[in-house]
Amino acid sequence: MDNALLSDVTGVILVGGRSRRMGRDKALLSLGGAPLVARVIEAFRRVFARTVLVGDRGERFREFGVEVISDIHPGSALGGLHTGLARAGTPYVFVAACDVPWPDSRVIAHLCSLRSGYDVVVPRTDGGFEPLFAVYGTGCLPAVERMLRQGNCRIYDFYPEVRTRQVTMAELAGLAAPERTFVNVNTPSEFEHIRQREEAPMAKAISFVAKSGTGKTTLLEKVIAELKSRGYRVGAIKHDAHRFDIDHPGKDSYRLTAAGADTMLISSPEKLAVVKKHEVSPPIEELIATYFGDVDIIITEGFKKSGLPKIEVHRRERSTTLLCRGEQHDPTLLAVASDEPLELDVPVLDLNDPKQVADFVEERFLTQRS
Repeated sequence: MDNALLSDVTGVILVGGRSRRMGRDKALLSLGGAPLVARVIEAFRRVFARTVLVGDRGERFREFGVEVISDIHPGSALGGLHTGLARAGTPYVFVAACDVPWPDSRVIAHLCSLRSGYDVVVPRTDGGFEPLFAVYGTGCLPAVERMLRQGNCRIYDFYPEVRTRQVTMAELAGLAAPERTFVNVNTPSEFEHIRQREEAPMAKAISFVAKSGTGKTTLLEKVIAELKSRGYRVGAIKHDAHRFDIDHPGKDSYRLTAAGADTMLISSPEKLAVVKKHEVSPPIEELIATYFGDVDIIITEGFKKSGLPKIEVHRRERSTTLLCRGEQHDPTLLAVASDEPLELDVPVLDLNDPKQVADFVEERFLTQRS
């Protein structure tokens, strides 16, 4: 799949549940500063051209700016699936519950990429099917309608009647972690456990942003060297909006990746490198949590649209305007490293003094290092 949003698959989020075991609406539980349903909406918007909410009490969610469709047969997830299939107007839907704390857009995109020739594409973990994180085609409608008439609401009971593609965890290796990707929330104790996992300490990160040709990479080289000289463990992430290769044609590692390996790791006594293919770029927060647990500070280059705290690099001869002040007002901006004096609401650092920039990073992020 390329980076275009899917137009023949509608993202369907089920919001009709009564949350009886939770005691309050699961969809609106706040995690990481956002309601659970908003996290699912955001993941869907990375993959689908259209996302809808399905539920008989959908008016509660109009503030999220997503179309709401009332249940035709309220009271069950199967009924929500039926409504999505009947009303979406696309050959396929991807169905998810509203209480998925860590919906992974890469997994969603991969499951959708397998849809051709099937009525259902469903993950299967050691615990069984994951019917509320799966692809369904309109070919399922006759079987779903029959089950609703019979009063059988167990979704996976109709799988043997249609063309079903089971996706194993081995196929999702490197993409899905069952203990994370397919988790949902049912009880207060489950939510508390998830909240604690979400709020576990993560490595501190700051993003340096700039217009191209400003000298951002040169400054970062010197800031990283300065922080290393002070004894800190430093990680670095470079954002590249284009395709790239880290090895070269003819090398064994290149040949293995070119042959189709989804994850390729090369290791030596000094270092290792991982090449991992993905269909949708993972969020920066996920990269940090996955790969940078052993550092004190992460310096990222780019990621202008992320929610990370930022230092903008400004050079007078390159531009008279700033990215984070003027063209827009980015509340995550902490400072500007500039080669000219500026009147701003944040500190202005000397672009030509990497020690001063490192001092600022150390003071803001590292003085409380344990």
